[in-house]
Amino acid sequence: MPRRVRPFVMTAVMGVLAGCTPTTAGPMVMRLGPGVPQQNFFQLGLRAGPRLNAPQLSERGENGTFQGDAKPFHNDQWGIDIDGSVTVPVSDRLSWHVGLQGEFVGLPAPGYGVYSGVSYYIGSEKVGMAPALSLRGASDFGLGDTDSTSSLFGVEATCAFTVQPEPGMSLGLVPFFSVQQSLVNPGSQVTTHFYGAVVAAQLKFGESRTKLELSGGFGRAHSGDTSWNAPVAGVRGGR
Repeated sequence: MPRRVRPFVMTAVMGVLAGCTPTTAGPMVMRLGPGVPQQNFFQLGLRAGPRLNAPQLSERGENGTFQGDAKPFHNDQWGIDIDGSVTVPVSDRLSWHVGLQGEFVGLPAPGYGVYSGVSYYIGSEKVGMAPALSLRGASDFGLGDTDSTSSLFGVEATCAFTVQPEPGMSLGLVPFFSVQQSLVNPGSQVTTHFYGAVVAAQLKFGESRTKLELSGGFGRAHSGDTSWNAPVAGVRGGR
């Protein structure tokens, strides 16, 4: 990459990664099929989900009235992430996953997240399942438009049930369940739960390694005594 172009690219990437309090875009790890044991698989795209600390912020008077099921796409309780990840094969069946997420809209308050996990594929090239366990952390580092610091730390379990009806195509159903601690400093700590399922498809372009991944579904978010439905969706390219 030319030296003059590189600073502009890095500035654009940092601008895209700016946003609001952290979004939870489950499932974190979504392994659609056996993969390619000899090669790393890189993905980049957009994913959407709930802001699990929205009820906490509303109780503190920082977000206005919590809308819940009445407005599931309200920006205070639902957001969009840019998501980048790499899948590293450890063996023919075991893979290691690492990802980085950052808020896509809502300048200038950044909210970033990282996750890491492992998956294990059970089955054949045509039909199988891939249970996975991952750890996740996210924060706005106190750089939002309030005096609070919003952070999330937790664990998520997923299991992708997949079929490969033809070469280059994978279809799957991916249920997930996560438990996280939502910290809004100073003075508020709540255990949150987020569970649901997505339907996903991964399509390969011709003879290249390039793939397109589409996913969509719903989850149920619980934060303390408050619960609401949360749409989840994503589109990522990979190779």
